[in-house]
Amino acid sequence: MHLKPQYRSPFKQYFLWLPTMYTKYFGFNEKPFTLTPNPRFIYLSKNHKEAFAHLLYGINNHYGFIELIGEVGTGKTTVLRTLLSQLQEEHYRTALIVNPCLTGVELLRSISHEFGLNSTTEYTNELIAEFNNFLLAETPKGRTVVLVIDEAQNLHPAVLEQIRLLSNLETENDKLIQIVLAGQPELGTLLERPELRQLNQRIAVRYRLKSMSLYETRAYIRHRMEVAGETGGVSFSLFATRCIYIYTRGVPRMINILCDRSLLIAYGDERRRITAGIATRAIKELLNVPQRRRFSLAYSSIVVIAVFCIALYVNLSGSLNGKRVVRPHVSTAPVAAANSPIGIPLSTQTEKTEINATDSEIKSQQFLRLQQEILSYDHNDVHILAFNAIAEKWGVQPIKVFSGQFTVPDMLSRLAAKRNLSVTAFKGTLNAVIRFDIPFLVFTKVTDDSGAYAIAVTSVTNDSVFISPSLFGSNTIFKKDLSSIATGTFYLVWSNYGQIPSKIIPGDTRYEIRMLQQLLQQAGSYKDTVDGNYSILTAKAVSDFQRSAGIELNDTVGELTLAALSKYYTNNKVPSISAAESAQ
Repeated sequence: MHLKPQYRSPFKQYFLWLPTMYTKYFGFNEKPFTLTPNPRFIYLSKNHKEAFAHLLYGINNHYGFIELIGEVGTGKTTVLRTLLSQLQEEHYRTALIVNPCLTGVELLRSISHEFGLNSTTEYTNELIAEFNNFLLAETPKGRTVVLVIDEAQNLHPAVLEQIRLLSNLETENDKLIQIVLAGQPELGTLLERPELRQLNQRIAVRYRLKSMSLYETRAYIRHRMEVAGETGGVSFSLFATRCIYIYTRGVPRMINILCDRSLLIAYGDERRRITAGIATRAIKELLNVPQRRRFSLAYSSIVVIAVFCIALYVNLSGSLNGKRVVRPHVSTAPVAAANSPIGIPLSTQTEKTEINATDSEIKSQQFLRLQQEILSYDHNDVHILAFNAIAEKWGVQPIKVFSGQFTVPDMLSRLAAKRNLSVTAFKGTLNAVIRFDIPFLVFTKVTDDSGAYAIAVTSVTNDSVFISPSLFGSNTIFKKDLSSIATGTFYLVWSNYGQIPSKIIPGDTRYEIRMLQQLLQQAGSYKDTVDGNYSILTAKAVSDFQRSAGIELNDTVGELTLAALSKYYTNNKVPSISAAESAQ
């Protein structure tokens, strides 16, 4: 699996970006960023909560007319549908008109039909009289009649006057119907007309729905992914969220469109983290700017400049709202073709890169090239690909969805434990850890604001190792090159099939010790009876095995000894990193 973005023809992209594949790849049950106003996905920002409260207040206090105004895509329709879903039938009778481009008679007939009345007359006075009887019948039952008209800015002034006449249907003490007029800002301008001043004066509750803040935009994206079934794995970096906020100005509909396109691009690039680079590419596509020429539209230039300024600011500050910042992925290395043979060591690459060394110990140009290449990747993407490469070797479930920060060894250990794998640290040389002959992670000297990077080693040849993720488009790197970036701390990933405790006191007798004795026999260190007793002979066999494996002596066994012994399980699949298995 290559982390690098590769060129794909539009024809291939069409198939790669099929919605069903995109949702399956990220682990969603459904698409998280649809444009349909589904109340299940509603995220109530501060403004949405206030709008919701105003609507309920006006309805429950029987103010008659309520006005809700908001720009296109701010979530008016979703708020209205959610409101109606909260009004229980035993206490409310509701109707929603979504197509108000009607004549006065047509609108009255549509309203009657929405409330379940079989009105057939074409006369306004008869329709109003019939509707009045319906309202009078509902009042003794303790039900509040609520009429919601969406896109009300499209109503003709004469039709609005007709609606005003409906509000005249009242008793001595109360309004018989509560009417919510929702629409774009043009609705406010329409109601200010002199001929509609009587209706305008009757509107007692008004609210203007605003767009979301940057913080709410982040929470909105997170909320929709969780509702869609996401359990962790695909995430939006802080850079990406800020880019999305700048472009969309916090408008939910635009956020949905841009996030959906960003996920499609990430899917095509086989990524599980949406970076600022991916978000910017999505913006470029939405603006319909060709991929292979500069932005020609003035608005495109403004967006890109704004994104760059924000990214520069965050880079200089080092943090955003008190949280760690992940570097956006901007690679300067050439991308290997998808069908290129794997196994070209990095030392054969000929491109030249320049980078300023920040550590006096960093003297090797090869180290600098490796450092730059690794830093061009997103921190989470590197560790997810590394973990999945080892998970594949062990035949366990890979990470499909992930959120948060992937840290080594904390998050690595938790994710491994869920798959019945253990993670044990080993300090030494690369050649020493290779002797364990099981997959492991190399803790590197390369760090960013999120911490150090770790790379997986899944197989070994004489002078090279097979790694994940790939570097410079190759999955193979010379041992000497990998050693140059290794800190000397490695993490062995193994399985304790026999459930052998890591701490055994001499003299202990238990069933699990039988498996320990069997493993020591397989390793050639124990030749006595397998009886489950941690005898002096068994303890000596442990010490002999530790010496042969280059492990510090520990008469209570220890995790590192169990990790080294794990390759001797005969009845379980234990992956080897030797050249023989690599060839398979």
